[in-house]
Amino acid sequence: MQSFKSILVDIDATASVHPALERAVRLARKCGARLTIIDVMTVPTYARRYLPTEVEEEMVGRRREQLANVARGLLGVPSESKLLIGRPATVIIQEILRSQHDLLMRSHARDVAVSGSKPFGAIDMELLRKCPCPVFLVRPGGEGRTPQILGTVNTNTDDAAEQALNTKIVELTLLMALLEEGSPILLQAWAPFAEGTVGLHVSADAFAAYVEDARRHTAGDLETFAASFGSRLADVQTILRRGEPEEVIPEFTVAQAIDLVVMGAVGRAGIAGMLIGNTAERVVRKLPCSVLAVKPDGFVCPVHLDAE
Repeated sequence: MQSFKSILVDIDATASVHPALERAVRLARKCGARLTIIDVMTVPTYARRYLPTEVEEEMVGRRREQLANVARGLLGVPSESKLLIGRPATVIIQEILRSQHDLLMRSHARDVAVSGSKPFGAIDMELLRKCPCPVFLVRPGGEGRTPQILGTVNTNTDDAAEQALNTKIVELTLLMALLEEGSPILLQAWAPFAEGTVGLHVSADAFAAYVEDARRHTAGDLETFAASFGSRLADVQTILRRGEPEEVIPEFTVAQAIDLVVMGAVGRAGIAGMLIGNTAERVVRKLPCSVLAVKPDGFVCPVHLDAE
């Protein structure tokens, strides 16, 4: 996979810490990318009825200067700052479309000392669904050790579009492992089709044979897919875990102290059989680590520049 050339980083310029920016700087240095640092300021319609124009302009100017000060503190990487005004997810995606950024990173953690991880919010979920480029949701932590990079695939399919998305996930997993000097792992969750129904209508021995046949079939698909990468996956752990993705992936992530999960993200009308809509969101909301989500080829972004 081609490395990143233009990284868009969404931060909160008023915060004292910027986990996404710190990680973006390291990535940009590794791959020679340019950084664009943004913050989004949204003035509610009801507030405009009470705010004099000059006061609103002063607030915008102050926030823009705070953002510029953050950008001026960066060393060794070309960067610029932009304050966006409007509905956060919409204006962020419009900036991506306008400037052709190939990676979006964001984290609005105000205090990394707060114990426990908070779930990703509504803006994160909207970006996962609508953003045309990969979305990297950064959680703080994981410093000082070799990061574990987990790619989640679903190879039990004959659909070419699904397999192409699997390939993108693996390529991105390998790229992030290279850029972050981490250890890549591939995971596939699997479950026999309609196992509850089948179990009610066959003997215990027949059901056990059914489950084993489903496991062998999935293992064969995963092995064939991995072989398509030649020696590139020779040293990569490839793991099958029985269960639904929304249970298997978070459990594995916690047990193995995973730092970053790379996954596919498509809309509700997307590719059948992949992590779609509610399933993808349930996985993401349970993850205690960073997430990097990629869209399938041919994804059509629902946000347009002419909506500005």
